[in-house]
Amino acid sequence: MWDLPLRGDERPPPGLGLTEEEHVAAREAEPPPRRRRTVQDRRALRRKIVVALILLLLLGAIAYLLFWPAPPKAVFHPAPMSMGQQRVGFSSEIQVLSITNEGERPMPVSGLLVRGPSAGEFEVVSEDCSARQLAALASCKVELRLTPSAVGSREAVAELQGDFRQAPVSVAVRGIGIAPMLQVSAEEITFGSGDVGSTSSASTVTVSNGGTAPLAIGAVDLQGASRGDFRRQRDGCTSVTLQPGEECSFRVVFSPRAAGRRSAEVSFKSDSLGAAPVIRLEGKGEWTGPALALSRESLDFGDRLVGSAAETLSVEVTNRHDTAVSGLSIRLLEDSRVFSIVRQTCSGRAIAPGEACKIEVSFQVVEEGLSASTLAIGQEAGTLQVELTGRGVAPRLALESGELEFGSVLVGEETSRQKIVVTNEGTASAELEVVVLDGQDAAAFSKQGDGCSQKILRQGDRCALEIEFRPRREGGHQAEVVFGAAELRDVERALLSGSGAASRLTLNLEMVEFGNVRRTTSKDVHLTASNPGTANLGIRGARVVTEVASDFRLLGGSCLPEAEVPPGATCTLSLRFIPGTEGRLTGTLELEHDGLTGPRRVPLAGTGLPPPTPQIRVRPRELDFGPQPVGQRSMIFTVTIRNEGTGGLEFSGFDLIGPGRDDFQIVPATCQAVPTILAGSDCTVGVRFVPSSAGSRRATLEVRSNAYAGESTVELVGSGMGGGG
Repeated sequence: MWDLPLRGDERPPPGLGLTEEEHVAAREAEPPPRRRRTVQDRRALRRKIVVALILLLLLGAIAYLLFWPAPPKAVFHPAPMSMGQQRVGFSSEIQVLSITNEGERPMPVSGLLVRGPSAGEFEVVSEDCSARQLAALASCKVELRLTPSAVGSREAVAELQGDFRQAPVSVAVRGIGIAPMLQVSAEEITFGSGDVGSTSSASTVTVSNGGTAPLAIGAVDLQGASRGDFRRQRDGCTSVTLQPGEECSFRVVFSPRAAGRRSAEVSFKSDSLGAAPVIRLEGKGEWTGPALALSRESLDFGDRLVGSAAETLSVEVTNRHDTAVSGLSIRLLEDSRVFSIVRQTCSGRAIAPGEACKIEVSFQVVEEGLSASTLAIGQEAGTLQVELTGRGVAPRLALESGELEFGSVLVGEETSRQKIVVTNEGTASAELEVVVLDGQDAAAFSKQGDGCSQKILRQGDRCALEIEFRPRREGGHQAEVVFGAAELRDVERALLSGSGAASRLTLNLEMVEFGNVRRTTSKDVHLTASNPGTANLGIRGARVVTEVASDFRLLGGSCLPEAEVPPGATCTLSLRFIPGTEGRLTGTLELEHDGLTGPRRVPLAGTGLPPPTPQIRVRPRELDFGPQPVGQRSMIFTVTIRNEGTGGLEFSGFDLIGPGRDDFQIVPATCQAVPTILAGSDCTVGVRFVPSSAGSRRATLEVRSNAYAGESTVELVGSGMGGGG
């Protein structure tokens, strides 16, 4: 036989495991079946929950919109900020960016940064936004200056950082870099062949400004060994200024003074961005006279130190003709201070066929740079020319900085070392001697690293000298470092300057008096520390000393935890007085600073008064709604509750009591939305009358609060009309 499960009220028959008595007892012991919730009950319950949640959300939204102050909001002006056009490499005028807190709560600002692809070109000259609380509708300013490094749009963002929800917030900062650019119509002009002494047709050169800023052209120069063979005509480009897109022009002609290839260059002196182009000039002179051959077509004396002894070179002239040549003239075509004919065997005699004569020319250097002239060997049929070139060289010292400014240094202390770098930008070597001049202030400066004395600087070589400054008195100090060498015509000087300084501390209050303050409340006082000295004032710390630690507190300020206050600048300390007892209370603010003068202890004082207490007053004391149809809602009557005490009034509830309390309704108003009513302030409570039956109805509105005195009830009166009542 199988044991099958039982369902419903089926019971096993007697004899199948249980007796009849046991079966009856088990059935009586079973709990009564539970009543199951219907679908309609569950839906109704859900609807009630949804309605209750919607009402709560609406009440919360109304209270938030009416009474919650708006969060801080940073607004920039102008936004975006345009710095306009500025020439590359030059700084613009300072422009001001204003930042306003258009919220209703203070905005704590920690700092301001400039970020973006061109951030390094936007300099924050000054700003008063960092490390401060920007009150509602208050503003701060940032002064910016643009120094573009390239042409075109320069962009960055000024980012305001702080402890508020909107942070970080930024504004675009823009500017445009402009620069002139010199362009020429041709970079090479070829004149072809021409007879010596003749003049070619003119070639016109057009110069234009292809940049975005005015182009100033100072000069148009001809350079090169054959520069005398080319001439400029109708020069409209020297000492002119071209606006963007404007042009000027000049003409060049070729007048060869000797046979062979002749070349020169046209260069420009201007403020163009980058190197200005150079125009190459080419031409060829042709000789049609007798067949006289030169051993050399040019004499190059090379580099010679300015002031050194003269050097002599020679050229031979050979008669390649089949007849004797006579009547030669030897001369220099240009007046020259550096070239001279010292000896020659060509003029005043006949040179037989195949015979050679000799001409000796000397080069005496009187100045640095390239020198050129032409040796002319003339006869009736024409003239031969020999180009003479030589270059005077000399050392030329260039200081990376002609002045070392050590700034303001505390008397008796030493600065970090500063370096003077010397470069030989000349064309000859020099052996240096370095001297620190004696004088009234020379003892305040000392050499700590001398890499220049007795050193030979070749062309392009550098050396460095380190100087240290230790002032012995307040005020300015000056001295000079002189660099000299036997090869130099003049010495180079570097000015050393610095100032001895000392710091001092002054306070805007000799004593901090908080006055009368009630217990459980507080009063803040801001103390301003100034530095009227000539050096940075170091404030290392501050603390409050008092018998009762809670009476006076040091809140903070820009002087803490440590501050470096520049000369003429200030910082602040914030103090708070919270009286723990009634009566006169005193304390001391102790300051730790490195000023030569200034207070170390500042007295603190205040008087504690009894704590503030709230006092409630309600008006009117009675609301009479008059007759109102049964089941209909009356208009809302308003009760005004005022705090006439000295402390905050806090509500714990609003109740309706009395026999007719069910016929009156409390309508939420400002008293339910504001947690605390300040002294001298008021709020409202709304009441509506909805009679449930005919006849007079009375009740009482009871206001529960933390007030120890005052009126806290309002009598409610009304009557129902109609409704069979």
